[in-house]
Amino acid sequence: MLSTAADSPASPDALAAEAVATVRRWLAESADVVPDRSAERLAGVLRDPRGLDFTIGFVDRVVRPEDLRVAGRNLEKLSRAIPAFLPWYMRVAIQLGGGFAPLIPWPIVPIARRVLRGMVSHLILDASSRQLDHSLRALRRSGIRLNLNLLGEAVLGDDEADRRLAGTRELLERDDVDYVSIKVSSVSSQLSMWSFDETVAQVVRRLTPLYELAAASVTTKFINLDMEEFRDLDLTVEVFRRILEQPKLKDLEAGIVIQAYLPDSFRAMQGLTAWASQRRAQGGAGIKVRVVKGANLAMERVDATVHGWPLATWGTKRDTDTNYKRILDWSLLPARTDAVRIGVAGHNLFDIAWAWLLAKQRSVETRVEFEMLLGMATGQADAVRRDVGGLLLYTPVVHRGEFDSAISYLIRRLEENASSENFMSGVFELATDAGIFDREAQRFLASLEGHSDVVPVSHRVQDRRLLVPIAAVDTAPRAFANEPDTDPSIAANREWGRQILSRVATSTLGDNVVVAAR
Repeated sequence: MLSTAADSPASPDALAAEAVATVRRWLAESADVVPDRSAERLAGVLRDPRGLDFTIGFVDRVVRPEDLRVAGRNLEKLSRAIPAFLPWYMRVAIQLGGGFAPLIPWPIVPIARRVLRGMVSHLILDASSRQLDHSLRALRRSGIRLNLNLLGEAVLGDDEADRRLAGTRELLERDDVDYVSIKVSSVSSQLSMWSFDETVAQVVRRLTPLYELAAASVTTKFINLDMEEFRDLDLTVEVFRRILEQPKLKDLEAGIVIQAYLPDSFRAMQGLTAWASQRRAQGGAGIKVRVVKGANLAMERVDATVHGWPLATWGTKRDTDTNYKRILDWSLLPARTDAVRIGVAGHNLFDIAWAWLLAKQRSVETRVEFEMLLGMATGQADAVRRDVGGLLLYTPVVHRGEFDSAISYLIRRLEENASSENFMSGVFELATDAGIFDREAQRFLASLEGHSDVVPVSHRVQDRRLLVPIAAVDTAPRAFANEPDTDPSIAANREWGRQILSRVATSTLGDNVVVAAR
C-alpha cells in the first residue's frame, strides 16, 4: 500500500475508503447537472458496438482527405453502418448524404464535416479570433482556468515549425489567455536524438523568446512544456531545465508534463524535484509538474514493433495506475511541493479524490492543482471544482481550415471513451450502474495494493557500449534473429555514437583495403 505522512492520523486503507465515499458524494452532486448535448450524443454513439469504428472512420476518411470525391466515396460506404443511437434525423441525413456524396460531393461533404465539428465542438475550440473571443468568455467562470494548446500534426519542415510557434505566441499575447501548452516536436523540425546536445540547443533558442514574453508580461503568463512520446522524455526535460537556468528567466515559474505510463517517469520526477529545489534555494522560482497517465500508447506500440524494441510503457493499465499514484505519493510532501507544484491531471474520480485527500492530510493542498480535459464529464468536473476550489481545463484549439490536424487528438479521446479498460468508458453510467461503480472502485483499490518503494526500471536498457565483437563469439546462433535498431533515445547509445565519431578523424580502418586495391 502507499505510504502516508508519519504524523497522519489516517491509514492508507482509511484514506482509500474515504476516497471511494468522496466519489459517491461527487456523483450525487453531479446528478442534477444537465449534460452537454454534444457530449451526451457522442457518448451514446461510442456505446454502440459500431460507434467507435464509425466515428473514427468518419474522422479519418471523410474529414482528412483533401479530395472531396474521395471523401464522398468514403461517406457513402460509412452511411451503410450508422450507429443506432444517433437521432433519426441525423441517420436520415447521413443516409441521404452518403447516397448522393459520390455524385455531388462538393455541397454534401462540407456539410457532413460541419456536422462532425458540431459533435466534437465541446472538445476543441475554433482558434479564429472572433470565435475564440466568444468561447473563452463563455468558458471562464468562477474557479475555471484554461490551458490552451494549439493542435497540429507532426512538424516536418521549418515553415510549419515557425507557424506553430508563432500561433502559440499569438495565443499567449492575448489578454484573455494566461496559460498555454507547447511541445518540443511542434517548434523544431526533424529532431535528431543522435545530435542530442545540438538539438537541445536549437530548441532552447527557438523557445526562449516565448518564455521571455511570459516573464515580461504585466499579468502572470504560464507555459507548460508538453510531452508526447518516450523518445522525447530526456530531450524535453533537458530543454526545460536549460531554458529556466538562464539568468533572465530565474523568476519565471513554468511547467512540464510527466507521463506515468512510462516506468522512467518516476526517476525523471525525482530528478526534476532535486533540480527545482536547488533552483529555489538559489532564489529562483519553483516549477510545476503536470502528472498524466499518458495517451500515446498506440504510437508507442508501433514504434517498438517497427524497431524491435521493448515496449517503453507499462504492460498493463493497473501498473500505469499504480505508478501514477506512486509519483503523487512521493511528490505530495511539504519538503518537495515547496519547489514543485503538482498538477493532478485526469478524469478518474477515485484518483482525484485520493490525491485531494492525501494533499489535505499532508497540508499541501495549496500546492496542488487539479486538471481535466475540456468538454469531458462536465457535471462531474463541476462537483470536483466545488470541492477542491478550482479547476484547470486542458483546452485544444485549432483553426477551422486546419481541422484535420485535430484528428490524432480526437481519435485518442474517442478510444479513451470506448475502451472498457479506461475509466471514461463508464463515466456516464457511474452514478446509475452499481456494477460499473464497483468495477472502477476495485480497479482503484487494486492499483493501491500494487505499490512498492522500489524505483521502477526502464524497459529500454539497450547499451551498444556492451556489444560483444564478432571474433569473440565462438558458437553460431541457433536461429536467425534480426538485430534491433539502435535506440538513440537512450543516453548510453548516444554516448556510444559520439565515441565512434570522435575516432573517425584518426581511424586507420580500411587503409589496408585501399592499399591492396592499388
